[in-house]
Amino acid sequence: MKKINAYKIISLVALIVLLFILILPQTYNVNKKQKAEECIRNMKTIYEAIERYMMEREEDFTGTAQDLMRMNYLKKTFECPENGVGDKYFMHGDFKTGEIIVRCPHEEKFPDHKLPESILE
Repeated sequence: MKKINAYKIISLVALIVLLFILILPQTYNVNKKQKAEECIRNMKTIYEAIERYMMEREEDFTGTAQDLMRMNYLKKTFECPENGVGDKYFMHGDFKTGEIIVRCPHEEKFPDHKLPESILE
């Protein structure tokens, strides 16, 4: 009987540890770097779509990711992975100057959610 109780205690401790491991990243945002990288990938994809749009149409781009998707420059719309639904990127392209702006809606709160300078050159 004592062996069965020991197994139950070990199983209970293992279950608690497993739950803690599963909940920890969500609670303490351990995957912060991963979300920043995903956000930057999203912005880079949007940047490239705006660049193609301006080259093909020879005009400024003012719109949303949905507009780019409707015109077949993007395969899907993107949102910042940090806060989820409804977090649309700010985007604009100036054909004459070649300047393209793509910014995360949470740039102030998450300063690492910025396109690197190397892509902007």
